[in-house]
Amino acid sequence: MIGAVGFVVYAIACDVREARAALRVAPEDLAMAGLGIALVGGLMAALFGDAFFTGQWLFIGATEDSKGLPLSSVLVFDIGVYLVVMGSILTLVFNLEGDD
Repeated sequence: MIGAVGFVVYAIACDVREARAALRVAPEDLAMAGLGIALVGGLMAALFGDAFFTGQWLFIGATEDSKGLPLSSVLVFDIGVYLVVMGSILTLVFNLEGDD
């Protein structure tokens, strides 16, 4: 919600077309991409034979000396939900503001 508020205020202050241009991506596409990312985050556990939505950790670039960069399936899911909420709120507000 907080991420969408910036674009909502910008749309009210300037214009919906300018807010869409600042967003650079259609809000509907943002919501759909977020839904896919959230689904991937939930299904990551299936790769390891665990139950759906079980938290998994992937260490990118791990070596014998270093653990690498940790990436959690929970973080991937949360990013997806963030994008879904932001895209859906912006779609609703832009359409209510009269984007013609």
